[in-house]
Amino acid sequence: MLDLDRLFEQFLRLKFVDELMHQHQFHHWELAFADLFYGAAAAGRRRGGFDLVLGNPPWVKVEWEERGVLGDRNPLFWLRSYPAATLTDMRDDAFEHYDGLRQSWMTELEQAEATQSFLNAKQNYPALAGQQTNLYKCFLRQAWMIGSPQGAAGFLHPEGVYDDPKGGVFRAALYLRLRAHFQFHNEKHLFPDVDHHNAFSINVYSRPRVTPAFGHIANLYTPATVDACFDHDGHGPIPGIKDDASNWNVDGHSRRMIPVDERALATFASLYDVPGTPPIQARLPAHHARDLLAVVEKFAAHPAHLGDRRGEFFVSAHWHETMSQRDGTIQRETRFPADANELVLSGPHFRVANPLNKTPRRVCTLNSHYDVLDLAALPDDYLPRGNYVSACDPSEYERRTPRVSWSEEDEDASRKVTEYYRVVNRRMVGSVLERTLVTAVIPRGCAIIHTNVTTAFRRTGDCVDFAALSMSVVLDFFIKSTGTGEMNLSWLSRLPILTDDCDPALRAALRVHALRLCCLTTHYAKLWQEACASALPGAGVPAIEFFRRDRWTRPDPRLTDDFSALTPDWHRGIALRTDYARRQALVEIDVLAARALGLTLEELLILYRVQFPVMRQYEADTWYDVNGRIAFTASKGLPGVGLPRKAAKGDTSYSLRTPDIDRTAIALGWEDIRRLSEGTVIRRTTDDTLPGGPVERIIEYNSPFDRCDREQDYRTGWEAFERRFGRTGR
Repeated sequence: MLDLDRLFEQFLRLKFVDELMHQHQFHHWELAFADLFYGAAAAGRRRGGFDLVLGNPPWVKVEWEERGVLGDRNPLFWLRSYPAATLTDMRDDAFEHYDGLRQSWMTELEQAEATQSFLNAKQNYPALAGQQTNLYKCFLRQAWMIGSPQGAAGFLHPEGVYDDPKGGVFRAALYLRLRAHFQFHNEKHLFPDVDHHNAFSINVYSRPRVTPAFGHIANLYTPATVDACFDHDGHGPIPGIKDDASNWNVDGHSRRMIPVDERALATFASLYDVPGTPPIQARLPAHHARDLLAVVEKFAAHPAHLGDRRGEFFVSAHWHETMSQRDGTIQRETRFPADANELVLSGPHFRVANPLNKTPRRVCTLNSHYDVLDLAALPDDYLPRGNYVSACDPSEYERRTPRVSWSEEDEDASRKVTEYYRVVNRRMVGSVLERTLVTAVIPRGCAIIHTNVTTAFRRTGDCVDFAALSMSVVLDFFIKSTGTGEMNLSWLSRLPILTDDCDPALRAALRVHALRLCCLTTHYAKLWQEACASALPGAGVPAIEFFRRDRWTRPDPRLTDDFSALTPDWHRGIALRTDYARRQALVEIDVLAARALGLTLEELLILYRVQFPVMRQYEADTWYDVNGRIAFTASKGLPGVGLPRKAAKGDTSYSLRTPDIDRTAIALGWEDIRRLSEGTVIRRTTDDTLPGGPVERIIEYNSPFDRCDREQDYRTGWEAFERRFGRTGR
């Protein structure tokens, strides 16, 4: 018989291992379930493991957190975020004050470090090398190890394995085993303690296949929807993310189930991953319906993307909001700039196709301290307030401004990025917001803070073309489908652009719509002039000749902005200023972009219906008066625009005039006037968005009021452009 005590005396390391084993109670699957792994099965084959493995493994990042240990004795360590130096001093004091704390701290540190070392060791988890370790990933590999060849494993875990840029090797092993992937959002609070924005999934795995093949359903809110998708007969429209009542949609449809194979993964790899990524390592986007896969395939097959024009564009984030204050480049000061060179733009300043969306208030300490601008009331040379100004002398500020050189040869001729009109996008994005790709064109001279990103172009025409496409829901859908939370050079480079063989008339229509949306002041006069004078690819006449031939795709008395009266020189009438005309221009840009990229009308309709639930909600409850002004909107992005839903108590700033009523100094809300068939609502308000101080403004809302149907407008616009450009998309 083996004398362990004597053996331990001879080999102290072995004794230490034995003590660790009893302390931590290590579990050995093959020993604990030897009959399952090595016992003969009824058919004479070895079982090789479990036939069924189910679990919700811990979603825990393996990292050392000393506040938890110290907080057991003194809760302040956990409740307050102390600087590192302060925490070190307090920890040393706590060691002296609390008996046994030092030993507890050391024990926890040893265990955490040992666990990290084991889980991060490449020889233990080779497929997870380079990734941030999370316990659920280790559990997946363990389940594959202990499952029998004919067995299955079902796990509920986060989505990180599908979108981690460094997770390609692990996905290669996962996809071959994956049979079903059902992605959920916690909006219905299936897990009360998990944030409602969090995504997770139910995943079914089995023995590896030679090539990947699995079913994928995204944007689920209840498990019952999965069964409903399998049971559906395939007829009827595909339900969107939200229903018509703006509730999270739980209806099933057979076309929600997307079959993913090697071809689909190859498409995803070409769109969402770095060039050269093998299909088996592709990230998995959260597409809502099978029909959208055809749209994605068209994006992948499109012959031109922004990244193909390297050397023709330059992406910059300009001033870092924190670091540029620390190094004395900019300083916080909210005021109107003397000229565009003094202006530093923030995210709320612009909106889709609107570089003059909001201005900060005199005192601006929160994102809500901005006022929406009335484009019809702005002076021709208007610039909004900025929250930052230069903190150094002009020559130093100019020296620090990012510069662009279009080729290595002309490095001495580099120019400041502020010498160009630039396409601007908000850096931080969200796929569940009304719009994800928030794009406008900003004037020469102004800077931005790094919460935004700008793209300068060597040629003016390329700038306008890219801006126009980026304003569409078509490119917005592409960014939504990535699930990214940040717009950067990588994602911008993958956006499709117009090809050289694009119909000149279609290109001109895109350009003139985008220009009339953005060229709001004299600061865009040169952009307008350059765009009008430039020759379109494939056309022998200046673009202005095409601009003048354009026309709205449907008649409406509120669309009074005539294209035939456009001139090569900028004037106030160039810009679209009414809410109604600007919306119509964006609708037509959506249709033009879809046609330019080879989509069908049905594909445009379904991507809007499915992927833009918030936008659809706002469209359904935005009402216009007979002059094209918004009388009421549910949009949270337009605070203060139109009337409030209900009359505000004590607000007597309204008057109402109808053939039968003439009342002044009354409180009114949208619910009081929405059915008004004839008459005018007059609102007196104080406007502090202009230089010179607050002024009183009078705004009129003339009845009757109506709302728009975007899907019907898409159909009308598609038919009109089809008659104009022919049936082909490009």
